[in-house]
Amino acid sequence: MSSKTKMKKNLTRLVCLVLAGIMLIGCFAAFTMKEVERHDYSAGLTDKGFFEGVTALDNVILPDYKAFTMPEEYTVATDAEIDARVEEIRSTFAKQEKETDTERVIAKGDSINMDYVGKIDGVEFEGGSTQGAGSDAVIGSGSFIPGFEDQILGHKAGETFDITVTFPEDYGNEELKGKEAVFTITVNHLYKTVLPEITDAFIAENLKDTYKDVADMRAKIADQIVDADTKNYVWNKLMDETTVTTYPESIYNYEVAARKANMEASASQYGMTAEDLLAIYGYETMDAYLAETAEDIKYYEKVYLTVQAVCEKEGFEASEENMKEYFSYMFGTEDYSDYTEIYGEPYLKSIVVRDVMLKALIENMEVAPATAE
Repeated sequence: MSSKTKMKKNLTRLVCLVLAGIMLIGCFAAFTMKEVERHDYSAGLTDKGFFEGVTALDNVILPDYKAFTMPEEYTVATDAEIDARVEEIRSTFAKQEKETDTERVIAKGDSINMDYVGKIDGVEFEGGSTQGAGSDAVIGSGSFIPGFEDQILGHKAGETFDITVTFPEDYGNEELKGKEAVFTITVNHLYKTVLPEITDAFIAENLKDTYKDVADMRAKIADQIVDADTKNYVWNKLMDETTVTTYPESIYNYEVAARKANMEASASQYGMTAEDLLAIYGYETMDAYLAETAEDIKYYEKVYLTVQAVCEKEGFEASEENMKEYFSYMFGTEDYSDYTEIYGEPYLKSIVVRDVMLKALIENMEVAPATAE
């Protein structure tokens, strides 16, 4: 297995660091959906997006990153990688159509349309019938009580049969708890997934704002793969070889405050308190959550210090042009005013400058030719 393949099997934090706009969208939605106290993500940051009162170079020992070389395999996107991305795009246009093959047996994961009539002691009960209206279901999804879907497996369209199930003791309906029921099932039809063929005509109709044609799609996907792979490689190497000598308390406090705010914003989307959401995750208190994630918090402290240290040493900053380029690449627009209103420009610059730094380091790296394993 190549080092590139191994790396792709590991969950890297670079996605959160360089593509942090995903997090921005989630939090922005939370703030617009519920009235919650807004956290000032730019508090404690300079207008360049760095930490006030902190000289990162005094707190870290940086590696000789100018001597880094880029393995050739990270600079090329394989056809298999491109094909996989095309399939991902293709799957978003999948349609469910009625299956015409009446001999196809129902398997786990199949979508079907069925009617059913439920009886307890030979008497129909309220809510236990589709009344002939038909109901769509994905077999194996666990949408029905235990044992219901399993007994539909192996049957075909047009079949009518009985199944026997027992309602759980903790079922929501008091009258049905623990009761045995017989359902008469009629499978009306199965569904099949139909995927479109990715052609120039399809792109012109559905993806013209993103791609010109198939060749342009594959070229842009290849660029995206190489962009992500090279950044991942440099980022992991930089983080692995950087040593933090001291951790300023202000950076710890900043990260903890941001995590608390994110938890509250996430909870607000569901009309819950942060305490309620933490309980669902298995934490009794916010302090317990922070203690459990202490290692991850420490990692992000190192992230902030490492990025700022390199930028201090090299003079990297996020210019207006960089900001527009980043948001255009991430969200298809150069207008990031909505995000500025929520997070403040210093915070946005703290994200974009990471991308600026990585691009600059990659641009100056020599490519190391691939060697036979």
